[in-house]
Amino acid sequence: MNDAQTWTVIGSLVTLILAFMALMVRTFGHTLDARFDALTTLVTVRFEQVDQRFEQIDRRFEQVDRCFEHVEKRLDRIEHRVDNLDRDVTAITRRLMGGAEG
Repeated sequence: MNDAQTWTVIGSLVTLILAFMALMVRTFGHTLDARFDALTTLVTVRFEQVDQRFEQIDRRFEQVDRCFEHVEKRLDRIEHRVDNLDRDVTAITRRLMGGAEG
């Protein structure tokens, strides 16, 4: 082999190695893109699930709020009845005691 042939073989091998490296880099890039896309999809799905859970929790809190409002109304009615009862008992006591304050 003469000098020209040696340099041609070396150039061919370098070109082949560079082509192989370019192919590997491109394949690696596609693999990374696919994995990032899959990861993005997974994260999006998880966030949607968390969003749904928070919406369920919000609905439950709204139900609890309505229950508390109902209980508060009932307590207000009971308080009103107790006030009326206290007024009636005071009036009866005054009448029985002959107008004495007590």
